[in-house]
Amino acid sequence: MASGDHPPGPADASGSPDGTTDGDDGGADKQQAVAFFRLLDQIADSVLVAAPMIDAAGRLADFSIVHAVRHAGLVIFTWRRRTSDDACLAELREHVRTRVALATARTLLADSEQRAAEEHELALRLQRAIMPSDVRLVETVGVDIAVRCRPAKAGSLVAGDWYDALQLPDGELLFVVGDIAGHGIEAVTGMVATRNALRGLAATGAEPRDLLAKLNYAACLFGEGITGTVICGRYDPRTRTLRWARAGHLPPLLIRGHLADVQPMPEGMLLGMELDTEYEQATLQLRTGDTLLLYTDGLIERRAASISDALAEFAAAAVPADPDVDTHVARILASAASDTGDDACLLAVRVRLWYSAGDNPTSPALS
Repeated sequence: MASGDHPPGPADASGSPDGTTDGDDGGADKQQAVAFFRLLDQIADSVLVAAPMIDAAGRLADFSIVHAVRHAGLVIFTWRRRTSDDACLAELREHVRTRVALATARTLLADSEQRAAEEHELALRLQRAIMPSDVRLVETVGVDIAVRCRPAKAGSLVAGDWYDALQLPDGELLFVVGDIAGHGIEAVTGMVATRNALRGLAATGAEPRDLLAKLNYAACLFGEGITGTVICGRYDPRTRTLRWARAGHLPPLLIRGHLADVQPMPEGMLLGMELDTEYEQATLQLRTGDTLLLYTDGLIERRAASISDALAEFAAAAVPADPDVDTHVARILASAASDTGDDACLLAVRVRLWYSAGDNPTSPALS
């Protein structure tokens, strides 16, 4: 036991106001006090306690301050000088206030970390349930389709990357890739809302430019801050024509033979920015063996490269096309040079055969 000025033990009825005691009663009281302080020390590394001094008549006479500190596995008690009631209580109150503030901060931090971990897990499960990361979609009406979704690096928040490949009631195919701004549960729920809204709008037979205009209108009015990019195309397997539009999204990449061309970008502002936004539409005539890549920026962006340079590198890495579209997509994803640690999504469409009467233009939805 380390000591400064040793205080007298608490007095019994036969003791004196200055704390002196008769016999061994003072020693017993002191042992009880030390045991009490040891219990307190289990709660904190440093404890400051006011020990009351009782006079012979049982009245509070004074306080003595006891400071208990844990050091090298031992509990060291420092008995400090007695002080006046006001000074003692002020010091004690300040110490208790500090300890309570620290304990409250630790509790709030632990609760915040737990809530963040639970939210991240919920967002991740929701994203994986709706957007499987490794999918080969069924063959339909003369195209093969493969998808890869790459999650962000470990420890990063879940992002709002998404895709869709859907066969519409009129026999055309809907191809979509999008990226909702932000991370975490807000981005994932925004992605779910946007994806479902676009599906419903596409069932009306609207053209891609009109789909995006309506989707943007809904995002501005009802999206509660949802913003993002999306590329949307309707493919007619009878004519092998793709009509597509974009809302601030990167353009598709067309692979034909040993060449890969980044398509010219029609005008189109990202979703959720301006209520009455119009979108341009482009048309692309596809051929047998063509591969069309739709992707999010997390697949190609690099901190030290411009978007144009990143697109050029992406195009160079995408050729030649593998005979199997699923293998092709896996190779592209594995060789991606992006270094931002963001989520990435890649949807590939391979034109397999000309549409013929033997194909069923009303087969079940692709996803």
